[in-house]
Amino acid sequence: MPPRVCLKLILVLFLFPGFSEISAQETIDVGKTGWDVKRPVVAGACEASCPWGELADFVQQAMEPMGYSVIICRNCNRMHGPRLVSEASYPPPLDEANLEDGTIYRINAKVDFGITSSAFLANAYKESFFGGGPYKNLRLIAKVEDPFYFLIATKKESGIESLEQVREEGLPVRIFDTDGSMATILDYYGITSDEIEGWGGKRRVSYDEALKGEFDIIAGFLATPSNNIESSYWTALSEKFDLHFMELPKDCLDRIAEQNVDAEPVVVQNGFLRGLNRRIKTLGRSGEAFFARDDTPEQAAYDIAKAIDKNRGGLKWFIRIYSYDSNTVWSNFGVPLHPGAERYYREVGYIK
Repeated sequence: MPPRVCLKLILVLFLFPGFSEISAQETIDVGKTGWDVKRPVVAGACEASCPWGELADFVQQAMEPMGYSVIICRNCNRMHGPRLVSEASYPPPLDEANLEDGTIYRINAKVDFGITSSAFLANAYKESFFGGGPYKNLRLIAKVEDPFYFLIATKKESGIESLEQVREEGLPVRIFDTDGSMATILDYYGITSDEIEGWGGKRRVSYDEALKGEFDIIAGFLATPSNNIESSYWTALSEKFDLHFMELPKDCLDRIAEQNVDAEPVVVQNGFLRGLNRRIKTLGRSGEAFFARDDTPEQAAYDIAKAIDKNRGGLKWFIRIYSYDSNTVWSNFGVPLHPGAERYYREVGYIK
């Protein structure tokens, strides 16, 4: 075991004496958990600028005055959260991505509630989700706002000012497609991956290649000045290279929106990133969701909703600047609201 990992495990035992057993697979026994002992396990994410990780820290701190000792699962992120909560499952084994983001142990306890993106929660509830689901027993507790944008830009030195130019001139473009959205855009402009490769371009450039300047086009959601793992490439590349930001036609944006349940038309402001020197009509997405199962005790769901609301001021002090909107906190694209959370929102007048 690397010295850094070993030291971190020793610190975990020192800071959390209840974490009493570490196996060869770096699994920690956290003792008795569950709502009945006020020690629920939340599906969160890593400590290193992961949004669901810092929101797990937030809810852990917010619920402590109510007598809860929330235990955070740091490797219950990515596509895992909705399934783990729905099935009351144990965390998955650690993988290489976990180790890369600094997560070096898993806990030996079933997951009680979780944090994921609003879109992930909606998709997991409504349809097949990463080979499983739909998970119809999931219930919303609270949605906090967390806006980010879809952007597309070219590296200025490429001389590319439009995608029509790419098609008409058969340009050998190298594309950094951050989330797969570029497939829809290329289809809209009648450009195939084979054509790009045939012109001498590259359909999928890695982030490491992009950092070296080996790209001509960058496109995708999650654009924000925040430096969380998922968004930092927009800040890094816009600071390192001169970019030309493009505005796509409305019907092209409509196609992208059809594939993202939480996308809506917005305007990104002048100066949002270096090189973005005018307002651009585009798409925005917003929302991170706290959720649980339908068998979660009503009082527990009520307490989570209350704790988040009463401590909402703390949401602005994270790497991503979250906000709380009483008009949207109780709604998440058709996912049923847990009765306990609904009782709280009606008591305080957020639901009339």
